[in-house]
Amino acid sequence: MDKRKKSLLLLVFAGLLIIVFLTRLTSSFYGYVLKKTGLEHAEKNSSYEYHYVMIIDNLDSQFWNDVYKSVKEEAALHDAYVELKGKDQSSEYTTVDFMDMSIAAKVDGILLEFTGESRLEDKINEAAARGIPVVTMLNDAPTSSRKSYVGINSYQLGQEYGNQIIKILPKESRKMRVMMFLHDNSSNSSQSQIFNQINNRMVTSSDTANPIIVEEIKVPSGRAFESEEIVRNLFQNDQGPPDIIICMDEVDTEAVYQAVIDYNSVGKTQVIGYYKSKATLDAVLKGTMAMSLYIDTRQMGIYSVQALTESIHDGRTNSFNSVDLEFISKENALSFVNDQWSSHEK
Repeated sequence: MDKRKKSLLLLVFAGLLIIVFLTRLTSSFYGYVLKKTGLEHAEKNSSYEYHYVMIIDNLDSQFWNDVYKSVKEEAALHDAYVELKGKDQSSEYTTVDFMDMSIAAKVDGILLEFTGESRLEDKINEAAARGIPVVTMLNDAPTSSRKSYVGINSYQLGQEYGNQIIKILPKESRKMRVMMFLHDNSSNSSQSQIFNQINNRMVTSSDTANPIIVEEIKVPSGRAFESEEIVRNLFQNDQGPPDIIICMDEVDTEAVYQAVIDYNSVGKTQVIGYYKSKATLDAVLKGTMAMSLYIDTRQMGIYSVQALTESIHDGRTNSFNSVDLEFISKENALSFVNDQWSSHEK
């Protein structure tokens, strides 16, 4: 009996030693991972005066991640921490849900990619009523209580798109089709205004002798498989693809360009892409994509944080902050490639 008790005690003691060993091993590994990722330093030095939230539609977007990088850098200069929230392919939350979370958390300010989602303006107004300033980015909500809008002038951009389209229209004497991919949920939103200005420019232009039909097609934001299906249908229908396709985000740009390759439409369908991914820059350099719209993400990040900070400190700020834009063409694409290399080296 004594031997059995001793054996049990030894087993219990051995078990305790194993538990202690595994606990220390896990703790050591966790500490190593934190150190390697830089989180250990962040956790020890995460004391900020202000807590901002940046809400975007697509967490996988290179454009918005570049904006967020600029936002974080500028916010650090104003003693503010910026938390990023947004949808990915598996997300069940909407932009309205993220607004609810941010309001409930009583954050100091919200940077918002306005999508026109139902009830989103109401949430902006609710945040403002609770003393939380909201700055809209890229797409505006002018009838809401947002403090400022940082982005582009839709009227001017629509006119500029029209100028670029006229430059690349085929010279054949026939009816031409231009199609724009829209992602807004509101008929009065920024992209819809851009579309209207493109249409006006085509109708009133004295530079085109042939009729130009400007069409729109609405696609869900950030969902690659849905964009791909819409693009496939566009290229496979009886009418065939349009002469020019305008893309308003990176997902559509990739889907449309791939379809141009797959359906042997290079030189037949011109593509105006969005932003400056490696694939887009390569295509523009090769001449297989006409051009791509570039919006200055660094300016957008800086101006957005400054507007939010001014709203908190002074109670007011500029209602509109315009950021620079440029069309990347074969003539200037190499400079954007060099800029990317420089930023990676840093």
